Amino acid sequence: MLHSSLHSKSSVRSRAQTEPIAALVAIALVCSGIVLYAGVLADIYPGGTDRDPADATLEQVWNSVGTDGVYRETRDRSELHQGVRLPEGYTAFITVTTVTDDGRSLTVDSVFVDRSIGVQYDASEIDRPDDTASASRSIGVHVEPAPAGDVRGGTLHVEVWKG
Repeated sequence: MLHSSLHSKSSVRSRAQTEPIAALVAIALVCSGIVLYAGVLADIYPGGTDRDPADATLEQVWNSVGTDGVYRETRDRSELHQGVRLPEGYTAFITVTTVTDDGRSLTVDSVFVDRSIGVQYDASEIDRPDDTASASRSIGVHVEPAPAGDVRGGTLHVEVWKG
């Protein structure tokens, strides 16, 4: 009788044990799943975040034109606004600039995006309200007729306002 009670205690004890590494891996997988799920929801419902609209727009424009980190003047100009999803009621002005050999600022491309009137190119004379948010990022710029490998430093600049 004594022998059978020892046997049953050891079998219960071995069934309840878990390998510590397996438990850590399981916890890590669950946490990773939650983080990925939250990221997908943030992409699907971008309006729920309190991000600055200029930063969000800059990121969207960069993702559509900066795949290799270089903006080419010969690209289809619609790339400047294709990936832009402005919040309802917002307007954006997007420019790509560089500096010439003699130190002058050169606007390579610009676009004005407004849902109510559509898209306008080279619309630098647009009045902006005082509360205009802006964001900038460095980008390589290839300006024609420069040789194929000649890339200058440039700036991708976004201004966003409500109205």
